[in-house]
Amino acid sequence: MRFLRNYGPIPTNDNMYDESIQRALKRHKIVPITLPAPLVDRLVENFSGPNPTSHIITGTAGDGKTYHCREVWTALGGDPATWIEGAKVQTLWIGSRSLVIVKDLSELRDDEAATLIPSFAQDVANPQASTSYLLAANHGQLLEKLKSPPPSSAVKRVTAAIEELLVTGTNPDSGIALALSDLSRSPAAEMAMRIIEEVSRHEGWEGCGNCAASASDGGCPILENRRRLIGDAPNDPFKRRLTALIELSERNGSHFPVRQLLALVVNSILGHPDARDGLMSCAEVPTIVQSGRAELASIYRNIFGENLRPSKAEKTELFRKLNAFGIGAGTSNSVDNLLVYGADDPAYADDYARLILSDPVYGATPSYVTAQRSYLEGAESTDRIAFLTVLRSQRQRLFFTIPEELASTYDLWDLTVFRYAGLYLDVAAKIATKHTVPRQAVTMIVRGLNRIFTGMLVQNQDELVLATSGSYSQSKRSPLIDELISVPRRGGEEVAVISDGAGGFCVSVKLVRGTKISPITLYLSPTRFEFLGRVAEGALPSSFSLECHEDLLAFKARLLRETENRRKLEGDDDINDGELMLRFIDLSSDGRALARRLIVRV
Repeated sequence: MRFLRNYGPIPTNDNMYDESIQRALKRHKIVPITLPAPLVDRLVENFSGPNPTSHIITGTAGDGKTYHCREVWTALGGDPATWIEGAKVQTLWIGSRSLVIVKDLSELRDDEAATLIPSFAQDVANPQASTSYLLAANHGQLLEKLKSPPPSSAVKRVTAAIEELLVTGTNPDSGIALALSDLSRSPAAEMAMRIIEEVSRHEGWEGCGNCAASASDGGCPILENRRRLIGDAPNDPFKRRLTALIELSERNGSHFPVRQLLALVVNSILGHPDARDGLMSCAEVPTIVQSGRAELASIYRNIFGENLRPSKAEKTELFRKLNAFGIGAGTSNSVDNLLVYGADDPAYADDYARLILSDPVYGATPSYVTAQRSYLEGAESTDRIAFLTVLRSQRQRLFFTIPEELASTYDLWDLTVFRYAGLYLDVAAKIATKHTVPRQAVTMIVRGLNRIFTGMLVQNQDELVLATSGSYSQSKRSPLIDELISVPRRGGEEVAVISDGAGGFCVSVKLVRGTKISPITLYLSPTRFEFLGRVAEGALPSSFSLECHEDLLAFKARLLRETENRRKLEGDDDINDGELMLRFIDLSSDGRALARRLIVRV
């Protein structure tokens, strides 16, 4: 348990670094936590072959680059003891060829990099070279270290190839035997589930069978959290909801390295605010249970770092990303009615028993029941504040425990700031499996775009109202119709939601048949999707998110440019016989935007 604790968000988290892990495993005689290393088999096959290609492993800090290097070293016959010694550059002979492994390029001093990189550049460009390379480097440090040696044609050539590999993933120079893998592009949600499986089912847990705390009446909160993390109950929604949060964060541009996912899982199991550094040890469990505060070890609180001091949770990147969802602070009327009045309201009796009373450990705890009763009986202000704090924890628990069949009844995603996240994930899943996108999502997107493009509460859903104020300025209100673009495919026009080719999706506007004008696309992140949903239901665009508003106005400007190009291709001039036709927007009684034509003689 002490070894596991060092993976958590504590000051001495030595287990965050591969070299420290190997020393700790040897010291404690523990079977290592085996994490997925998706590149190892491919790299071993490559370097053991007759014509190996040098390889760069890149990503963000904590993605497992050094871990991959060590696994390759060991698989190819390298001595683990030699690796643990910590040399920056390791060389391994494979037959008559040598493999140079640099476990972290950023560790090299400039003079060391200036010696290594020219040799690397020469060897990867020479088909007859007997040396191949495996380099690990963070995104920023990789290009920075390439500047260390004096400029040369070989280094410039390799740098150009690496820059292209970072952007497109393809090597433009066939004369350079070099490949690159970016670990930050691996799906973190999938990795999180693998880490949960490895940690929660590690053989070290067998030692807990003889622990007195696990056999006591109060039980052991560590084992309780582990049980919930495993999720033995059928159709347990816990992992699905956690996966959803990680996936949404990643699609918003917030990556979860392996290091952070390990910290998340460990904190979820061991977290408690009364423990040292906020993480329980076995010795502290009896005291915590006897104090009657074991419920504060709730795994549903720990996921958001509630076991840590507020200042520390705010400074920890992992919890900043998860707390961006606002779970616990946000709520729906149905959830709060259940939590506050469910014990006395017959309308909620069945759900209250199923969702609250069935969980005496973290649900209907004595402190919650007492605070609820005091609140309903007109408690003092201090008691009301205490009850609101308890409500926060209960909302967090319900987010992870409400069954799927009740998710719509209790407006599950209203517990977050992303009320349309459920629909977003549904669209992403439908596109990934090549199924039809839900009509509800398409109409919401189109209505949101129309209200942003016009600055009016228009109701059009079967056509995109591309409006302008007479120029390409980002005017808040645009009274002139430039084009009405059909949403269903018609006459070469179409508005659709399609895959972006990288696991996400985008809105695509097609203006003409053929390839004269390519479809204009805009990637829809969860934040942009939420923005369109809020605007579609009546929120003011600029008051919700200025950044999203500006992004969509820029998308509108691209559409305006392409509609002008289309008119030129079709020979449709704005001015005919000295007359200019303007089309002003009129709103019908049902809120649809209609064109009112006005001819101006020029």
